Amino acid sequence: IVFLLELQDNKEKSFLDLLILLSGDEKGYSNEELREEVLTLIIAGTDTSAVGIGNTLKLLAKYPGVQEKLYSELQDVFGVSNRPLVKDDLPKLKYLERVIKETLRLFPPVPLIARKVLKETKLPSGHILPVGSGVVVSIWGVHRHPKYWGPDADKFDPDRFLPERFQLSNPCAYMPFSNGPRNCLGYQYALMSMKTAVAQILRSYRVVGDEESSPNPQMRVKFSIMMKAADNYSISLEKRKR
Repeated sequence: IVFLLELQDNKEKSFLDLLILLSGDEKGYSNEELREEVLTLIIAGTDTSAVGIGNTLKLLAKYPGVQEKLYSELQDVFGVSNRPLVKDDLPKLKYLERVIKETLRLFPPVPLIARKVLKETKLPSGHILPVGSGVVVSIWGVHRHPKYWGPDADKFDPDRFLPERFQLSNPCAYMPFSNGPRNCLGYQYALMSMKTAVAQILRSYRVVGDEESSPNPQMRVKFSIMMKAADNYSISLEKRKR
C-alpha cells in the first residue's frame, strides 16, 4: 500500500492539478475562478502568438523587399542546409526580430487593456482618476502616436528597432505585451515561438500577396477577443527554389 501511495504522489501533475494545489487546494480558487484562469492562459498563450505570426506574414507579402532582406539573413545563418532551427540560432536572427517587433507595434494582437484604479491618481493633464473607476488603455493608439514614434509613426520600418534608434522617451510607448506588474509572463516565449515559426516558413516558401505601394500598410482588421485580419489571414505561399 505504501508503495502504491508513493507512485501516486510522484505521478506527473497536469496544469489544472498544479493550479488547484498552488492556489490553496480546497481553500483556493473556486470552479469559476479556475475556469477563468485556464481560459486566460490558453487564449493568451496561443492565440496572441498565432495572430502575431499571421500579421507578420501579411506584412511580408505587402513588402517583398523586407521579405528578401529577411530571407538573406536566414541564408547567412542556415545556408542551403535543411537542418532544424535550434535555440542558439534565434539571437542571430536580429532583422527577423525587428520585423516582428515592428509588426507588433503597428498591429498588436491585444489592442487595448483595462485596469481598475486602486488609489486616486492625478494625471499630468490635471484630470483625476477616482478610486474604483476603470481605465482603458489603447495600446494601438500609443503605438502609433507621433509624440513617441515621430511623424512617420504609421510607417512599417523594422529598422526603427535598431539599438541606436530605439530610444523611447516613455517605457509605455511600446507595450505589445502590456507593462508593469500585470504584463504578459510569457512574452519572451511568445517572441521565440514567433521567430521560430516565421523563420521555418520563409526558409522554404515566399509569402505572396498584394504588394503595398505606400510605406504605411493598410490592413482591414476586426476585434474578436484579439485584433485580427478581417480576411482571416488569406495568403499564398510559393515554394522557393534552392
